[in-house]
Amino acid sequence: SSGINAEWPLRPGMPQKVRKILQHLRLTEMNNAVLVQHSENMIEKIKVIEPYITWGYPSLRSIHNLIFKYGYGSIDGEKSALSSNVIIENKFSKQGLLCLEDVVKQIFEAGPHFEMLIKFMYPFKLQPPKGGFRRVAVHFSKNGSWGNRAEKINSLIRKML
Repeated sequence: SSGINAEWPLRPGMPQKVRKILQHLRLTEMNNAVLVQHSENMIEKIKVIEPYITWGYPSLRSIHNLIFKYGYGSIDGEKSALSSNVIIENKFSKQGLLCLEDVVKQIFEAGPHFEMLIKFMYPFKLQPPKGGFRRVAVHFSKNGSWGNRAEKINSLIRKML
């Protein structure tokens, strides 16, 4: 899976195509993060919105920390913290998912229930990174903030937890 973090929220003057992709990914607020399945189609979308986001490949530990600290899901139309294995068992036992660790593993491996879990979960609302973003108008490869961080997304996630 890939992780995407919105550095800048939707704003006036933003190209319509960028706005639509950010809305589709549910990246409508600053410091929101989502997990998406890595695919050619997703990479094409990321290329369009890249100047507005930072992204990379989160580790199993980062996904675990995101879900355990900031995980919320839709239970009977209500936003509920994923604070108990009972919530997962009640919602996903038919899919063989009985605990939060099963959800973490399924998302990390982009397993067969990945899409269903991502639709169930709300975007992660993270804290601004300790020390802030640096050089927000510059690509990460040039010591800026936006763009592909690859595995270095994990250090940013740690700063935002």
